[in-house]
Amino acid sequence: MVRLLGPTAVLLAALAVLLSSSQGGTGARADEEKQKEKQKQKEGTLKVEDELTRDDPKDKVLKRSPVKTYDFDMKKGTIYVIDLKSKAFDAYLRLEDPDGKQVAENDDFGGTLDSRIAYKAPESGKYKICATRLSGADGKFVLTVRTGSEKDLESTKRANPVAHADLIGKQAPDIVGEHTLNGKAKKLSDLKGKVVLVDFWAVWCGPCIATFPHLREWKKEYGPDGFEILGVTTYYERIGFDKTAGKIKQLKENLSKDEEHDMLKDFAAHHKLKHPLLAVSKQEWGNASTAYGVRGIPQAVLIDRKGIVRMIKVGSGDANAEALQAEIRKLVKDKTK
Repeated sequence: MVRLLGPTAVLLAALAVLLSSSQGGTGARADEEKQKEKQKQKEGTLKVEDELTRDDPKDKVLKRSPVKTYDFDMKKGTIYVIDLKSKAFDAYLRLEDPDGKQVAENDDFGGTLDSRIAYKAPESGKYKICATRLSGADGKFVLTVRTGSEKDLESTKRANPVAHADLIGKQAPDIVGEHTLNGKAKKLSDLKGKVVLVDFWAVWCGPCIATFPHLREWKKEYGPDGFEILGVTTYYERIGFDKTAGKIKQLKENLSKDEEHDMLKDFAAHHKLKHPLLAVSKQEWGNASTAYGVRGIPQAVLIDRKGIVRMIKVGSGDANAEALQAEIRKLVKDKTK
């Protein structure tokens, strides 16, 4: 028996068909995107355009930094090249194995603030790529993964920061600045003949600020004996300093270099820093970070009168301060080193 539908029933039936068709289309598109993603995984490639925000979870290693994590299937014996690039922040990459253990990390790569990891998977499984930052404003980034070669492994190894142990007893690589506050030295080599403590630091870095009392004390006590501190930092562009409140602040627009120099002057005056502060370009910061194995700040590098690296310490703990002071005392007394 055929039942005729009234106008209202016909309209409702038509809407139901249209809705079903629309949902089917949306579902089909979602399935298609999933298939594309699976295909990328099968091919060992990935490209993600994303953004770090203050609402993201905090990285378990860097603690205060937001992080985005991505699962990626790796095959045993395959080499993968992972790149993290951003114009907004100092990129930092971490890679964890299927058991959650960190197996690789990188801060600055090839003289830039971008990051690269080249990794040969020892076992197949789902690895976790952690995209985070050391400094700078939150913002957009591009994460890519591709299959690589032994050549990629070797070139990445050469471009990544050296081990601190390999620097001890070696000639200190030069560091060239764009602007100097509290002195005339434009580069590290200008201070040859002095015992020099190179302090890698940033205005936003709380542990760096925690070392300032020691730096002021050492400058005063050992300065007359030929000791100097060279604070090395770079341009962060969107970080200002409220000299009335004595606090840094996030800016919406980039500072010019002259404005950042003024900010640095106000910051130094507030914290009573009288040692030379060297502002280097982002490229030079990347070069110096690679040359000195900088993976975190503050990092102190103690250099003797002949320009030889004698000690490297990372962090602001009392044990580091005591070790550095003991070595400074020894080096300033020895006029031959």
